[in-house]
Amino acid sequence: MTRDLAARGAAIALLAAIVGFAVGLISDGPGAFELAAFAATAAAGAAAGYFAFWRPSRALRRVVEAAGRIAEGELAQRVPDEPGPAGELTHAFNVMAGRVTTLFESVAFEHARLEAVFDASSDAMVALSADSTVRFLNPAATALFGMPMADAIGRRLIEVARDYELEALVMQAAARGAGQTAIISFGPARTPLRAAALPIREGGDWAVLLILTDLTEVQRLDQVRRDFVSNVSHELRTPLASIRALVETLQEGVAPEEQEEFLARIVRQVERLTTLVNELLDLSRIESGALQLQPERVSIGELMAEAAGLLQTRAEAGDVTIIVEGTELEVEADRAALLRVATNLLDNAVKWSPPGGRVWVEAVDEGDLVAITVRDEGPGIPEQDQPRVFERFFKSDASRSHAGVGLGLAIVKHLVRAHGGTASVRSRPGEGAAFTVRLPKRFVGRRRGAK
Repeated sequence: MTRDLAARGAAIALLAAIVGFAVGLISDGPGAFELAAFAATAAAGAAAGYFAFWRPSRALRRVVEAAGRIAEGELAQRVPDEPGPAGELTHAFNVMAGRVTTLFESVAFEHARLEAVFDASSDAMVALSADSTVRFLNPAATALFGMPMADAIGRRLIEVARDYELEALVMQAAARGAGQTAIISFGPARTPLRAAALPIREGGDWAVLLILTDLTEVQRLDQVRRDFVSNVSHELRTPLASIRALVETLQEGVAPEEQEEFLARIVRQVERLTTLVNELLDLSRIESGALQLQPERVSIGELMAEAAGLLQTRAEAGDVTIIVEGTELEVEADRAALLRVATNLLDNAVKWSPPGGRVWVEAVDEGDLVAITVRDEGPGIPEQDQPRVFERFFKSDASRSHAGVGLGLAIVKHLVRAHGGTASVRSRPGEGAAFTVRLPKRFVGRRRGAK
């Protein structure tokens, strides 16, 4: 149509000339001069009509071609500006093309941002149509379902997740137009998930967004909290019950020579309570980051010798020998905190050593780190208990008959972490246990007064 626009203009001009000539014939009659004039007029009219429509025809043809290329994805396509009335068309087209390009870029940016948010989320996210067909899912969802995105898209949710509860939740959200939530146990491992199916209004074929949150860590932390409350209650109840029984006995009356023994036992229970409360407060300060460290150059040999001296009386009472070896090393650390780490490790080793047993302390240079190991000849730690020995109040079945509240090793772990180090244990039942702390030679923790 655009190609013969100029030809149509010429035809219109020619028709006008014919009409004018016909009118002349009717009025004056034909003649040679009139015929020549008609031919000249017709030719001139046709030429004038053709050239009058030529520029608009060219402009319209270019607009049509450019529109086709834009439709194929060539968003940068534009048409040259034309003079005269045709210029209005080309200018309007170029403005429209620019706005279309801006709109597409905006949509692309929004899509990229949305995809980045989905990909960065640790929660599984699945976009579904109203019939629960999967339209999109993020990497967390592909990992949860164990199916690549390319295989999952286009399938029903029941085929991808293999869970009827999720399928029903999505269908309810789509049908009711309101969010639905549920706690489910997913997969063979019965992983606890919080499932939220949220309707998407005006989302096209995205009708429902399904968000799956793994509650494993939340439940673990909740269990730790319950265990902590239970353990604290137990540890407080035991000495308080002993103190109450002793006081009631004294109130009922005992022989004068026995009173001193009863009072001494009460004092021991009070000291046990005081130790428990102090260790809880210290552990709370360390975990919360409120403990501010004052690093200085510390000789491992001198520090371990001081710790061994503090435990010497208890070691001699149990006929245990403490041997300090190869400790001619230094680290930058808070001396008081490191001394507490050493005494807690030695106290634990002495407690578990048999009569006549030995406890070894050694330090090894590991480049940027210093590894300090305290090793005993005790009964060892069962393999299933080793991952939990640094937990608060943890006691294995074998350790429940020993004194202590189960906070010493937890304090060791958190003090070492505050220095940027690590704590670990290595043990075989019947062959003793070796506790190792690794500390950076140069202090990397939080200094006192630092913000």
